[in-house]
Amino acid sequence: MKKGQLLTFDSELVPFNITCPSHYPFPVYDGLTFPPMLFNKPSLDIFNSEFCRPILIEYKRSIPMFGGINMHEYKLKLIDFNNCTNPLDTRTCNEVDKVDVSNCISALLPKNTIFLSKAHFYGSSNETIEEMNVEGYTPTSDKHDSFVYFEPITGTPFKAVYRIQLNIDAMIDPMKQLEDGSELQPTNKKSIKRLIPIFWIDQEVDISEEIINKLRNPILFLQYGKYIIIPSAIMLAIIIIVIMEVIAKRAAQNDRYRRGAYIRSEKLVHH
Repeated sequence: MKKGQLLTFDSELVPFNITCPSHYPFPVYDGLTFPPMLFNKPSLDIFNSEFCRPILIEYKRSIPMFGGINMHEYKLKLIDFNNCTNPLDTRTCNEVDKVDVSNCISALLPKNTIFLSKAHFYGSSNETIEEMNVEGYTPTSDKHDSFVYFEPITGTPFKAVYRIQLNIDAMIDPMKQLEDGSELQPTNKKSIKRLIPIFWIDQEVDISEEIINKLRNPILFLQYGKYIIIPSAIMLAIIIIVIMEVIAKRAAQNDRYRRGAYIRSEKLVHH
């Protein structure tokens, strides 16, 4: 079950390194390999080297994909690792709208400069939306959230949709447009602090069709074979029990016949 767990990590860009599991009290995975039998793993923490922190993915639902294969859908969740009810279970940590990743981007940046969020601030609170003050965003789950689809028996990720956004906390000088609409001019008002999106990443990774074709039949057998094996095992057990009962009854009947013959012989000799 320790398959795929992160052991060490060093960064050449910033003075950052960790040694797992001592750095975190919970298992952290490297994002390349995962443990099999995910039925008892409602969440996984995957270390993201680009942001120097684990990213929590949490089980949401089971869905048939890739020709009937039962997949487990895991959804990205941004959390505060320093604010958890149970430090050993990241599902108990507070969910947040944005995460400070300034020191991972550059060691020269002060804290609370660069923030990580979901694309277009999907799922953010009204407070974060007001702080952003950018109109026109209408994020939806299917276009702006992140998911990973695992085959739960083998732990194989078949598909991943990774949508994440970087934002900068900046001071903006209020401007006004001239009456003729030609240009903007400063208003000499106090600067306003705003959370400004820099760029967002939208990546999708799919396992190749060749690999899917190789894995489909064995996986389908493992998934649906139980519906054949279990009834067959029950029927076999019933047949064995019936055969044993018949053998036992015949043995008892033969024993009664032998005892009856002995009694008749004794009576004949007595007379």
